[in-house]
Amino acid sequence: MANITRGQRALHAQLRSWNHSCIHPRPQFQLLPIRAQSQLFSTSSSQQSRRPSPSPPTTTTVSTPSKSEINAPISTHPATLTTPSPLSPSAGAADKLKRLVGIGRAYLTFYKTGLKNVYHNYRASLPLRRKIGLPAYIPISPHNIHHRSAPSITEESKLGRAQFQLVRRSARDVRRMIPFTMILIVCGELTPLIVPFFGSAITPATCRVPSQVEKERGVATVRKLAALDAFVAENKDRSVHLLKAGSAEQLALLAKCFADPVWVAGASSADVLRACAVFGLVKHHNRTAGEALAGLIYRPRLAKHVEYLANDDGMIRGGGVSAMNATEVRIAVEERGGVDVTSGVQDRKRVELERRWLEQWLAVRGKSPKAKKL
Repeated sequence: MANITRGQRALHAQLRSWNHSCIHPRPQFQLLPIRAQSQLFSTSSSQQSRRPSPSPPTTTTVSTPSKSEINAPISTHPATLTTPSPLSPSAGAADKLKRLVGIGRAYLTFYKTGLKNVYHNYRASLPLRRKIGLPAYIPISPHNIHHRSAPSITEESKLGRAQFQLVRRSARDVRRMIPFTMILIVCGELTPLIVPFFGSAITPATCRVPSQVEKERGVATVRKLAALDAFVAENKDRSVHLLKAGSAEQLALLAKCFADPVWVAGASSADVLRACAVFGLVKHHNRTAGEALAGLIYRPRLAKHVEYLANDDGMIRGGGVSAMNATEVRIAVEERGGVDVTSGVQDRKRVELERRWLEQWLAVRGKSPKAKKL
């Protein structure tokens, strides 16, 4: 009888502890996070459940450069394009297809990053646009100001070169953002196959892949040499050294003649078109009806570019060519018609040669007429 009583007591103690655990659950089960609770009922493998979740994408921001900076923000240049490594010739069809898909995704990521940079660059330029009297939501470049009441940029030192280039490049890219975004939405990963048909006309500078940049540089070199060839043929007294890339004669022609506002105002229509071709403002120097439209379109376009070069020269003198990075030096050289200066030159010598050419340009332009107030 005593044994039964002890057994009943033990059973009663177990039932009481079980009821207590059901009514008052252990606190450690309540403190489990929601993600941990969901994993208890997950049908995936334990390896997948332990896999860390991908980190959220970071938001790209562009800080407004200070007035003393001479180099534009790096976000105004194309981002790095990383494509899958090449395959061996014996790779199978599946591996080749996988690599093609990887290349398409790499280009798509590159283009999305470029469009994000366009947006953030323009956002960073808004305080500067208000400072110089430009409308905030109309992408007008700073050298397109024609109102007398608009504040000056260089004469009153309103902006430094980095600030000026940020405003200028962001406005240029925003004007190309809408058509390029439409192509990206429609074509997706096939966009790299469509973009070459349009070129830089609709492609923001932040979305231009290295192969596209190199191709356009080669086309610009051929266009420049054809324009100079026509100029030499018409002016028999000119030296043939004008056709030699980086020669002193060619640099003097570009700096003292083509970039001189007085020369632009009095040059013939044919010479205006040739100068536009040298500076990359037209696709051909002998385009149909070009001379007829020179006074209406191309002469004002060339005058505007010459005015921009004069202002940019002054800003570069303020900081010095030595303070410019390699990318900014190359852009400045190409804007001044030196696209072929480093043709056939190795990369390690290219930067030094372009930097020296830009310094010579500034030396030749030292006594050039001052830029008009913007």
